[in-house]
Amino acid sequence: MIRTGLIWSAGAIAVMLGTLYWAWSALPTGDIPVHWNAEGVADAFAPRGEALLYLLILPALAVFVSLLLAIAPAIDPFRENLRRSHKAYVAIWAATMVLLAALNGGIALMMARGAAGAESNEFVRFVMAGCGLLFIIIGNYLPKTRKTFFLGIRTPWTLTSDYAWEKTHRLVGPLYMLAGAVGIVIAFTLPGIWMVFSFVGTVMSVTLFGVAYSWWVWRRASDRTESADYVV
Repeated sequence: MIRTGLIWSAGAIAVMLGTLYWAWSALPTGDIPVHWNAEGVADAFAPRGEALLYLLILPALAVFVSLLLAIAPAIDPFRENLRRSHKAYVAIWAATMVLLAALNGGIALMMARGAAGAESNEFVRFVMAGCGLLFIIIGNYLPKTRKTFFLGIRTPWTLTSDYAWEKTHRLVGPLYMLAGAVGIVIAFTLPGIWMVFSFVGTVMSVTLFGVAYSWWVWRRASDRTESADYVV
């Protein structure tokens, strides 16, 4: 499981470093757009050297996430459950790395072209669509996971009842898939800031519903764990 994930990470990071190498010669001189708002309009610029440092952020993030995911199975109290959920773990790991690599490449391309208007707005749409696809993948695998500290809707109720975990993720998984599909549609239909707010609002609504539902299910779970200092 960890080896497969690290292979995906190594491939994604290699692509990112290749992007950085390409950007070394491709970035123009003068002020380069390094940040875009939700409307796709560049709102921050930097000289070439500083722009290259911006391109190091996502590879560094990929390294950090990879290390965290690699050590998680060793520190998770439910490590055996995490091992039995290895397909979901690796799929989400791989999808996250691919998204980061694609995002890094897209940002480098936008920097090289000096994109600050309509073209960069289209890039934001593809980023949102990529996030939607990631949630479809997450939602597909959530019902197949077992109780762990590093996957799924982790609440005091799902972590103290296998029944609550299973019922919650069987419901929330398809809802995340639906939210991801809605996000892809939103990405190519709504304008600017409404696109971002609508997608984030949809995902947050599903998550908060999952938290509330996990408590409701836990109340009637026969395997729930309680203690003197456990407060609902």
